[in-house]
Amino acid sequence: MKYIIELILILTIVAVNTEATEKDYLGNEPKAEELGAPLYPGAVFIRGMPSWDPYFETVLYVTSDPIDTVKNFFAEELPDANLVQYREKNAWIWTFLLNKWIEFPDNPTRDDLVILDSSHNVLIKKFQDDLNQPLIEIFASKPGAEKQFTALKNARTVIRYTFQVVDEDIDFKKIIGTWKNVDRDLKEYYGSVFRFNKDNSYTLTLTEENIAYLVEKFSSLKRFNNIPPEDNRKFLEERNPENGKYSILRNSLTMETDAQVIGEIAKIGLVEVTSVTLIMQLVNTPRLTFVRDFSK
Repeated sequence: MKYIIELILILTIVAVNTEATEKDYLGNEPKAEELGAPLYPGAVFIRGMPSWDPYFETVLYVTSDPIDTVKNFFAEELPDANLVQYREKNAWIWTFLLNKWIEFPDNPTRDDLVILDSSHNVLIKKFQDDLNQPLIEIFASKPGAEKQFTALKNARTVIRYTFQVVDEDIDFKKIIGTWKNVDRDLKEYYGSVFRFNKDNSYTLTLTEENIAYLVEKFSSLKRFNNIPPEDNRKFLEERNPENGKYSILRNSLTMETDAQVIGEIAKIGLVEVTSVTLIMQLVNTPRLTFVRDFSK
């Protein structure tokens, strides 16, 4: 798993480097409206990048303008974006997050940067000749790529757009089966079971340990001071399990219910579907991690 994470981070952070040796995959420039963010004036499209998230694509541009000029441009054009910074060994990375509900740390670590592959954002960083030399060599020998070659030779700043795919057929990606939470730090949910069914209904079942922890937690909150613990327990038990409907649009999961056992009536979050895991980040709640349970 550590190796996989490092591989993903290499793809997402270094922008244009060793993956550029894939000469057959340079991709096509998307339409400006697909990016959901303004194109930097005079920036040259270099390539698209395959992403581990099937619902998002990433494309790379370069410009000969200094990074401060580029950063100021996007700060003015994207005033509502959440600007986060990350410093790697040789350079600062600035990212304008365009998904307002994405919870991204103010002081991110390398492990946090993988979130950028599954969110709408514009990332800028200083162009580094040594890291991008393989890509420069590809365009030096590629017919009809004089514009890209010249842009790379004069580049000072990399601009990376990550945006949502709009024409993806996602029927085969629907979640069907049972998923168990395995995050021990989230005691409200650890051991609980989410079941997603073919008719787009879901069931969330809390364990006795979940309920006991929640009753204790509620008792420590001021707004529950006047409510006896047994009443809190009764409230939870009457709504457990929680039943509702779910839908998936691209990589956004929405769950709605008339009687929530915990949390909001509507839950909307990020879904990252791989062969073995489902990661769900709910609005105003911690991220939940589930593994597929094949036993049921």
